[in-house]
Amino acid sequence: MESKKMTIKHFITPESAHLHQKKTSITSNGALLFVACNSGIDFANTVKTEYEKMLKMSNSSLTSIPIMGTKEKPIISVFSDSETRPRLDEHVADSDVYVFQSVHENISGNTVNENIQQLLQVVRTLRAHRAKTITVITPYSPYSRQDKPTFMKREAALAALFADQLKVAGADIYLTYHAHTMGLCGFYEPEIQFVALSGLALFYSIFKEMKGKSNVLVVSTDAGGAKFAIRLSELLNLSHAISSKFRKEKDRSNLLGIIGDLDEKDTAIITDDETVTGSSLLNTVEGLYKNFNIKNIHIAISHLKLKKQYLDGFIRANKELGLTKLHITDTIPQIPEVLSLDFIQMHSIGNAIASTINRLHYNKSIGKIFTE
Repeated sequence: MESKKMTIKHFITPESAHLHQKKTSITSNGALLFVACNSGIDFANTVKTEYEKMLKMSNSSLTSIPIMGTKEKPIISVFSDSETRPRLDEHVADSDVYVFQSVHENISGNTVNENIQQLLQVVRTLRAHRAKTITVITPYSPYSRQDKPTFMKREAALAALFADQLKVAGADIYLTYHAHTMGLCGFYEPEIQFVALSGLALFYSIFKEMKGKSNVLVVSTDAGGAKFAIRLSELLNLSHAISSKFRKEKDRSNLLGIIGDLDEKDTAIITDDETVTGSSLLNTVEGLYKNFNIKNIHIAISHLKLKKQYLDGFIRANKELGLTKLHITDTIPQIPEVLSLDFIQMHSIGNAIASTINRLHYNKSIGKIFTE
């Protein structure tokens, strides 16, 4: 298959980011500093680049954001017995630190738990050396689907455990993107401020050209994502539908039906917050195509955790079932096989995170950058 370089789009431009700045980057929170854990280096540099673009467009006297943790000089060492040790090269006392980690790392070989442990160690090291304010940034919130036990199963709410670990490590703020449920907030506050950016702003910007068209509808893959899909349909002035499913196996779901007004529709927008196998999405695509003759289907998903063995399902949907475009974000590093497909469009959330950091650093409203 011929490789094609992917174009990355941004949904908040430097012109619309409402950059707040003063003559100095030192605020009541401390001096601004980025710190990248080993698996968070690429995303940290993406956000750093976007922040510096905004500084330049605003004619700021500030020109760059200091960062600790690079590919050439990572801050975490791994010993031969697999124990890890973060080491800070400079003092961080009285700093407003933003710690980056890509927890679901598809390409480094690290497990989710290994990345979490390294993150916790970095936060504790920063706290031990008197960082003033510590904001943890994981573009995807780990264990967020385990926010409650499965009905009639002996399980624990492991999303709450992750929140507890951040509290013990010493974090002050937790920033993430398109959380699986806003119920996570209750695990963090009041000890830690929980900031979860919504995926609505990005999805609206992607599909705004379809606004108000009678032949288009927004579809949720299940009842859990219905509120999000309905809200997007309201913003776009479109009809909506909900797919009903049941899950026989942990990695596979089956379609029961699609509920909604699908008459005279030929285009569908399917939304979801995350997927590993794509089974719910692909069942919905097939149901729309075969049962309702919808031939132009777009998928928008915030967190694509797809493994190579599940990629063929999306390729088939693109060739045989009307899947026109799959929109994803850079919250999770993607395997090369995903990036080579021309029907997949990646959108960066780097500018949105940079704008949010700017507002947090200067104690300004975050919602303002998405509503003005």
